[in-house]
Amino acid sequence: MKIRLWTSWIARITGIAIVVLFLPFYFGYGNPLPFLNPGYTAHDNAWLTAFPFIFIGLILGWWYPQTGGYMVVLAIVGAQLVTFIMGYGLVIPMLAPLLVGVLFIVSGGKENN
Repeated sequence: MKIRLWTSWIARITGIAIVVLFLPFYFGYGNPLPFLNPGYTAHDNAWLTAFPFIFIGLILGWWYPQTGGYMVVLAIVGAQLVTFIMGYGLVIPMLAPLLVGVLFIVSGGKENN
């Protein structure tokens, strides 16, 4: 029980920190709308599509941890899949929100008593 509580609070605090730190970079990209600029590659468009789901999932995780966690994990895995198909390597900074998404999923699970 205590581990689940600690996991929940670690995920919440880290998730908000990620939103606060990554959101300026997202808007600082210029025009963060995917598929609007013909100069964007599929790699750029995949991540620009995934970021809103990641941000919403990290915030939603406060109230609905499993839903928010699945949003984060699925968005990152989808964008990473496109990244691999395009021939880019692993996007290392996205491992932090991926870990937080997994923590949300684990902390939101039903207890097995």
